[in-house]
Amino acid sequence: MFTNSNSTKPQRFYILDLVRLVAMVMMMQGHTLDAMVSSQFLNLAEFPWNIWHFLRGLTAPTFLIISGAVQVFATKRDENGNIPAKIFQKRIEWGFILVAIGYLLVFPANRIFDLPFVPPDGWRAFFQTNILHVSGVTLIATMVLMNATKNNREFAYWSLGIAAVILLFAPVADTMNWFAVLPEWLGAYFSFKHGSLFTLLPFSAYMFVGVGVGTLLAEIPASEREKHFPLYAFGFGVLALVLGIAGTYLPLTVYAQHDYYLTSPHFAMIRIGCVLLAMGALTYLYRYTRRFEEYYSRLGKKSLYIYTAHLILLFGTPWFGGIARGAAYRSLTLAEGAFVALAVVGFTLVSAYILDYFQRNSKPIRKGIRFSLVAILLYALLV
Repeated sequence: MFTNSNSTKPQRFYILDLVRLVAMVMMMQGHTLDAMVSSQFLNLAEFPWNIWHFLRGLTAPTFLIISGAVQVFATKRDENGNIPAKIFQKRIEWGFILVAIGYLLVFPANRIFDLPFVPPDGWRAFFQTNILHVSGVTLIATMVLMNATKNNREFAYWSLGIAAVILLFAPVADTMNWFAVLPEWLGAYFSFKHGSLFTLLPFSAYMFVGVGVGTLLAEIPASEREKHFPLYAFGFGVLALVLGIAGTYLPLTVYAQHDYYLTSPHFAMIRIGCVLLAMGALTYLYRYTRRFEEYYSRLGKKSLYIYTAHLILLFGTPWFGGIARGAAYRSLTLAEGAFVALAVVGFTLVSAYILDYFQRNSKPIRKGIRFSLVAILLYALLV
């Protein structure tokens, strides 16, 4: 399945951009409807909203799997199989930036000087981890592993092994009291009990699985990827679904009581299977929309902006509110919520494309945007 590859840099696989773009649209509409539509119109226990809720749960695994796959494509080894120091440093720094943004979105005070007066509940909410924390930490971990291996085949096998260990251990971790042995900020990375939305166990496993997907893709000749990838995606996707469903309904279990939907390896396998099947299906969609691949690529590269921008639009920041705060929260009808969701998705994607256009075509504007963001952040934190 895999062959050794040290220095060959794979060509861009635009289907990954398309998958990421579809996941972003699903994420934005999901967040918007959940935050804006009244619960009387959005009953998650009934069809079709139970299906909608399940599909929403696939967006984070999709992002993480794609991130792992893209890492294989984007990181070039030298002739000795090593990662150049500058590339390694840049990706480690990017991991820390993701974590920092995750914390800034929920900063517990108006100014840095007010931090000593934040109550314990405020600090607990601040330390709750989300997808950005998990993505950043796991990116750092995968880069360290990639740097410790000499070829992508070795990197892939180690990654898949680590993913298996994480998934198998996650139910055990769910029963442990991490906060009894770890400080609040660190325990939040391993336990859902204090409100974390995503934790390393099990969600980091998806990025390690993505490394395997990316390595497989990289080893298929570029001219044949579009033809052969759906076959692999459907094959491994069905296998993962069978394992997940069989494990779910077998009467024998080795685990104590745990949250099935959060930490069960069986449910994780179902999610992995669904993501792979979706990737295979979207490969066929790509064949009919190839002329839009430039847009897939540009918007795919702006996934961090799209994620943060739509959350700020909906929920605001510690310094100003968003459209889903206050009386507007879960107060709309389904039709009204759908209109708002369409507006949020449209505005975010268009603004992401405009931002990408100016960043690519004007170096002064690119530097100006960075300077402005830093200045605004410093002002918010200090004034």
